[in-house]
Amino acid sequence: MPENAETEAEIYKNVDTLVNKSHEALNKMADFTQEQVDYLCQVIAKVGEENARSLAEMAVEETGRGKVEDKVTKNIYASKTIWESMKDMKTVGVVDEEEKEGLIKIAEPIGVIAGVTPVTNPTSTVIFKAMIAMKSKNTIIFGFHPQAQKCCVATAKLIKEATVKAGAPDNWIQWIEHPSLTATTALMNNPKVQMVLATGGPGMVKAAYSTGKPALGVGPGNGPSYIEKSADIKEAVNDIVLSKTFDNGMICASENSVVVDQDIYDEVKDEFKKRHCYFLKPDEIKLFEEHFIDPRRGTVAGPIAGKSAVTIAKMCGVEVPADTQVIVAEYQGVGKNYPLSAEKLSPVFTLYKAQNAADAFKICTELLNYGGRGHTAGIHTKNDKVIRKFAFAMSACRILVNSPAALGGIGGLYNNMMPSLTLGTGSYGANSVSHNITAKDLLNIKTVALRRQPDLA
Repeated sequence: MPENAETEAEIYKNVDTLVNKSHEALNKMADFTQEQVDYLCQVIAKVGEENARSLAEMAVEETGRGKVEDKVTKNIYASKTIWESMKDMKTVGVVDEEEKEGLIKIAEPIGVIAGVTPVTNPTSTVIFKAMIAMKSKNTIIFGFHPQAQKCCVATAKLIKEATVKAGAPDNWIQWIEHPSLTATTALMNNPKVQMVLATGGPGMVKAAYSTGKPALGVGPGNGPSYIEKSADIKEAVNDIVLSKTFDNGMICASENSVVVDQDIYDEVKDEFKKRHCYFLKPDEIKLFEEHFIDPRRGTVAGPIAGKSAVTIAKMCGVEVPADTQVIVAEYQGVGKNYPLSAEKLSPVFTLYKAQNAADAFKICTELLNYGGRGHTAGIHTKNDKVIRKFAFAMSACRILVNSPAALGGIGGLYNNMMPSLTLGTGSYGANSVSHNITAKDLLNIKTVALRRQPDLA
């Protein structure tokens, strides 16, 4: 048995100790005012901004995935952008009073939250979840992904030290010291944990929803993007390359497939080539299908996710130019018999030629149904009628128009959606919410209903 290994009984005991300490902290926060929690959120934001680079460097070094500069951007987004989006949000005490209607809304915290974080966006997710937990006056216990334990612990420690110094109770933020599936399962299922806030793979999210308590989980994203014949081709291609190369494609809202009208297909393909996109030859596609996809799960193999295009090519036995930014496979089908049609979490996408808009809608729908229902779908067009038709036709909770999907899906940058690093997929993706999750989702709202004379006429 490894030196730090714990028995199952010890794991459950240690988790229970964390939860008890979290409840003690929760009680100490009971009388915190809106001003106090907002001040502590500002402290968290400052920690995230000031340490954005060092934490990004730690994350890339530990996980071997993504890009330092882009993870710096993510950390700043999780700190500054998230705080700016909710700084005026009322989350403590009376949050709404409708005198005319005789209704008073009072916000109270959910309680102790179990926060599960992914390997793809480790440090930024810790900052984000700590921020929305504090904003809603909750305490949080993290179960970090084992492959990102060190950088996540470093992030949580910085937040804890700064907030405790600023007046927060000592154990309002905690984490499992020795990560394991058993420990995370014990945390999520502990009867004294009130909610699970899970970001991770389908298995982890399913486990979160099976705990029998409120859970906010995120389903996978196998989002398509449709370039319609009226689109600004250069802008559309630029957006998609930007999206796919940002942190090596690890934001789950990024385009996994691009569907193009046949009228502009060749022009779009040439534009992608100008942007250093490498198009796989038929025999190379076969190699990719063998090495890129995990045959057991039917999605991208773990070691490949978040690597650069050149590194992925080498791992799959394909030689590409040294300046390759994105790898493209021209494809004609969707589903298990077409492995590369699955979610990719990397600078790789499949390209489909559509005969017309109806055919494009059909392909996009098939892609969403193959592991992406409820998440995100993008469209590039100048035709407002097509936008409306696309929006009504797609089973996706985020319909992104003329923007890079990765940076558009998280909100607040290319559109006015609520900024978030946890994106609900609604009932389409077996999620309980269909919007970008924020502090408001971590509140109990009590309604005081004042008497009025019943209208019996």
